[in-house]
Amino acid sequence: MKLMDVKNYLRLDHDEDDQMLSQFIAAAKSYIINAIGRFVDGHPQFEIVVLMLVAHWYENRGMYESGATGFSIPFTVENLLTQLRYTDDEVQDDEEKEGQRSAAPPDLSKEDQDSG
Repeated sequence: MKLMDVKNYLRLDHDEDDQMLSQFIAAAKSYIINAIGRFVDGHPQFEIVVLMLVAHWYENRGMYESGATGFSIPFTVENLLTQLRYTDDEVQDDEEKEGQRSAAPPDLSKEDQDSG
């Protein structure tokens, strides 16, 4: 994940926070690895979770006590981490995905339904 990707996600056009953002990126990757037990860099969900964690930490700088009105890790991040935990290590190419798509849902138009 590149610093510029994070800055675009955060809509930042200055360089004042680059060092902090780089630290947040490294911390987010470590957080994900510790949460799921492996490294899946390059997976689309991994990239989104990095962006979300960096944004969360950037927007909520500071320390919070347990039970205080601080912001914990967002539920969406927790959900994506759970999915990543059970995802294959390798990211599939689009061609591989094409061959594994499920069949189209049945056509339930009025022509195919019984008039019972």
